[in-house]
Amino acid sequence: MENIEIKPSISCSCGPLSLSEEKNAECYQCGIPITGKPLKFEVDGKMEDFCCFGCYLINRTTGLRGEEGTALAFLGKFGFGYFLAMLVMMLSMYIYGSHFVDPNDREMLLFTGFIKWVILVLSTPVMILLGIPILKNSFSKENLLNFNTDTLIAIGSFSAYFLSVYSVLTGKNAIYFETATMILVLVTFGRYLETSSRVKASNFMKQLMDLTAKKATVVRDGQEVEVPVEEVQVGDLVKIRPGEKVSADGVILEGIGNVDESTLTGEIKPVLKKAKDYLYTGTTVLDGTFIIKVDKPQSQWTLNRFIEIMKQIRNTKAPINRITDRIAFYFLPIVFFLAISSFVYWYIQSGFEKALIVSLSVLLISCPCAFSIGAPLALWLGLGQAMKDGVIIKSAEILEKLSTVKKVFFDKTGTITERFMKVSTTWFKNDMAKNIFYSLEKNSEHPLAKSFIKDCQDCKELKVEDFKVHFGFGVSGKVEGKEYILGSQEFLKQFNVELDEELKKMKEKAIENGEIITFLSDKSQVLGFVSFTQSIRPEAKVAIDALKSINIEVGILTGDSQYFANVLKKELEIDDVRANLLPEDKLKAIQEEKSKGKVVAMVGDGINDAPALTAADIGIAMGCGTDLTRESASISLISDDLRKIPLIIILSRKVKRVIYTNIFWAFIYNIIGMGLAITGQLNPIFAALAMVLSSVFVIGNSLRVKAY
Repeated sequence: MENIEIKPSISCSCGPLSLSEEKNAECYQCGIPITGKPLKFEVDGKMEDFCCFGCYLINRTTGLRGEEGTALAFLGKFGFGYFLAMLVMMLSMYIYGSHFVDPNDREMLLFTGFIKWVILVLSTPVMILLGIPILKNSFSKENLLNFNTDTLIAIGSFSAYFLSVYSVLTGKNAIYFETATMILVLVTFGRYLETSSRVKASNFMKQLMDLTAKKATVVRDGQEVEVPVEEVQVGDLVKIRPGEKVSADGVILEGIGNVDESTLTGEIKPVLKKAKDYLYTGTTVLDGTFIIKVDKPQSQWTLNRFIEIMKQIRNTKAPINRITDRIAFYFLPIVFFLAISSFVYWYIQSGFEKALIVSLSVLLISCPCAFSIGAPLALWLGLGQAMKDGVIIKSAEILEKLSTVKKVFFDKTGTITERFMKVSTTWFKNDMAKNIFYSLEKNSEHPLAKSFIKDCQDCKELKVEDFKVHFGFGVSGKVEGKEYILGSQEFLKQFNVELDEELKKMKEKAIENGEIITFLSDKSQVLGFVSFTQSIRPEAKVAIDALKSINIEVGILTGDSQYFANVLKKELEIDDVRANLLPEDKLKAIQEEKSKGKVVAMVGDGINDAPALTAADIGIAMGCGTDLTRESASISLISDDLRKIPLIIILSRKVKRVIYTNIFWAFIYNIIGMGLAITGQLNPIFAALAMVLSSVFVIGNSLRVKAY
């Protein structure tokens, strides 16, 4: 028989999410986890964490959090700054042209001096609105030792501004107000793009929150009362009508109808629900009216668990993300050194003004904005896309590791084959034996047990005591004071229970038909048996062919007979099918492949798969439904669709390609740009514009993840 795996009914094999202990702060404004050291600013008398200065600026200027604040801040701040900066730019063109005017033309000189003061007046609001907050961020007590791109921007823009103010006051021609203001405008625009892209990457959580019903109809003392969802308690009876969102998790007491669960499982096909079935928050009733009994607190409702899991997942970092953080940390001091060195060199060669322009250009072109968002943005988008497709990946590190998988092992029962098998043949000595068989299976979580329970409608459940799981063999328990065992023939042999000739013939016939047999015994004789037929999932061949097409080796590990292993070999065209395995044998198979240097993934659904899921580099649990994930698995498929396995591997590979493309672009951009700046061939305004364009490229490239 298939390695039987049994578990007491008090808990399901799906469990709470076990995530990395690493905790990251979330941005107060956009809600995205902060991959590096957070920037701290005071908001309403309390120090809050921000991912970047752009988010703080948005919050400071609008008082609004989220996308609404981002949009309003952009329209107001950027629009006003851009308008003034354009005026400064146009008037600066006149100043540059005045250098060719006759120096003896007194009226023209007076007018030019007046224009310089006008430019100073127009530039100052831009510096106050856009520049002062950046300056405060760079040199505040909380961020003093936290070198960041704002430090580069503040030094560059304010150096240009104060040099220009000095020139106006002393009558010199070194006017660079347009450089100072355009740098800030371009940087603000770049920060807007960064912030809005981060918000878009987090939109899935917002979509989940939007699925939550705001009101619930609770039946109390025979009366229907509409209350806020927050007031629904465990034990309440909730009524859901056609077209309404399910407002709480609960067991159906009354009603029958179709429910759209696509938001949770990714499956478009409506699910027929009836009494004793379960309704979940986030789903929608299509037809029929239901009354459910709430059986768990709000924190454990499906939708709330989804949102919490997504937040925890986004708080994790992939190794590549940590590497980019470290590089950025050491990169900034190098930039300061190069900027100072360039200033000294050009000061000796061409004087103060040239030295200042070159050093400003070095500071601006080297801003590692694109580098710092290249990895986390692609990872966030990838994790969000996977969750939309009904796949929960526990961390960014797992998503990155998934891209390196070389071999995928599948369990058979409930994974390659249909989860619930069909009962083929039953034989019991009497009705009492049948009821004992039924009662023991009621305590089991094994797919065979579920299949029998589903098929058996006329059995009586008896009280089972001392229920025990014997992994890979069967279960045991006492009924009315007498101990019974239920499982494979190998399990019976442990108690010296033999099959008579007639039972042996039945067993051989079942094995020839590819069936699985479960025996019931009182440790002295066989009291009954049930045989189960199984069918291969229709999508299994498609999924396995897809894995082969992306050069991934495929194997099947099963406790079933060699006969059915041969059937799988033929039907699925897989050479590596290993039969008659116990849980420890599956472990050995995985360890053997890992010893060859391969990154191994294991796909399973049962309790006896837990050791193998844990031992594999990537454990993938199927059919977790709304229990969300298994403790032993790295990845959980909410549905049973095997085709999602090659899809998430393709997604992980695309995310990895996008990340490396982003990093490569950022490095090339910085190396070429800094080379041009150091040699004096790059104007500060073009350096700032190049910085924005680099961020735009990285953001656009990262968005390709959503089209895998």
